[in-house]
Amino acid sequence: MLAGLTTSLLLAIYCYEEHGESVSIKRVRQLRNKSHKKSRTAESQGSDMRLQGNNSPAKPYASP
Repeated sequence: MLAGLTTSLLLAIYCYEEHGESVSIKRVRQLRNKSHKKSRTAESQGSDMRLQGNNSPAKPYASP
């Protein structure tokens, strides 16, 4: 719960300082949800790329 509060506070400060945007809890929630959605999308794309990668077994790096 504390992490969520901290995230909301940091987003509110960012909105105010960087964009001069009024800080409302509704806007902070929108930004937080957008950030979480981007994060989940990036994670799923990364795992998809690993699954589509080279299917050959890894070669050992031991010396002869």
